[in-house]
Amino acid sequence: MTDPEEIRKEIPSYAFIALARRGMEKISLDQCFLKNCNNENPDLLEPFKKEEYEDEKRQTKEIYIKCKVCNGVFILKLVTLKRVAKSTKEESEDPLAMGMVYALDEKKKNLGHIGYF
Repeated sequence: MTDPEEIRKEIPSYAFIALARRGMEKISLDQCFLKNCNNENPDLLEPFKKEEYEDEKRQTKEIYIKCKVCNGVFILKLVTLKRVAKSTKEESEDPLAMGMVYALDEKKKNLGHIGYF
C-alpha cells in the first residue's frame, strides 16, 4: 500500500500518555517526532510506506512518514498486544487488546514510547 491517504487512515488520531497517578493525557500523532522539529501540521507530513508483522501475541505496523518541514523520515511503530486480559463481561467475548505507539528514526533507532492507543 503506497497511497498516502490510505496509509494515513491506519494511524490513530491520538495516543494517551500515562501521567503517573494523575491519569492520562491525550497527544496528537499528527506531528513530527524527530529531534529539533516542531511540525504539528498534518498537511506537512506524508506517510509513504507501511510494513506489517503479526504473530499469535501481537500485531505490529510500521508507518514511514516524511516531514516536509525538516525533510526527515520517522516511523510510527504501532504494536497491538492481542491478549492483555480476559473480558469480564462474557466468557465468549474476545480477550482485551492494548495498543502502544513508538517513534523510530529512519534507521529504526527507537526514539521513545509515545503512548497508548
